[in-house]
Amino acid sequence: MKLHSIWVKVIFVLCLALLLSSTEVFARSTTQNESTSDIGFKGIGPRLGYVNPGSDLDGTAQFGVAFEFGEFVRQLHWDGSVNFWSTGRNYPYYHANRYDYYSWKLSDFSLRSGVDYHFMEGPWVPYAGGGLGLHFYSWDYAGAPYYNNTNDTKLGLYIDGGLEHQFSDAWTGQMQLQFDFADPDQNALMFNLIYRIHSGY
Repeated sequence: MKLHSIWVKVIFVLCLALLLSSTEVFARSTTQNESTSDIGFKGIGPRLGYVNPGSDLDGTAQFGVAFEFGEFVRQLHWDGSVNFWSTGRNYPYYHANRYDYYSWKLSDFSLRSGVDYHFMEGPWVPYAGGGLGLHFYSWDYAGAPYYNNTNDTKLGLYIDGGLEHQFSDAWTGQMQLQFDFADPDQNALMFNLIYRIHSGY
């Protein structure tokens, strides 16, 4: 409970910092008569990484598709992703005067959308942000006498941060650390390779 309250405070501080930064950028862009919005379908590409799902489960590969939807104001980017991972373990149980094993597998198909603030402009850009994630969980049991397969949907928060590098006018890479709070909580180290359909922003 104490750890949970610490995470809530961390999320609050990060969201407040992001809000203050975006307000400052909005004010500066308005003062300089810059375009304050450039929203649209800007980029798409694969994402691949490693996720630690907690819940006594082993870490596993996560893969998906990353999207870019432009800027609300200068340096405040809207992005999204579709993701999938699956992992499991074997558990012993006592049955018919002997120990046997059943397998437990947890899968997560998720949709995420949020904003990231880019702290500078150039070929190497540190960024941080967060948003919402909709998780479609599936618990599958094989050989378990007391459990049935179940599905559940959870709405959670996530925060992320990382470093972006523009390889060319069209291709951008992102190394990203992401924390999801969606019961079960999870954290992941991801790499996004994005093809920018409109590379002018």
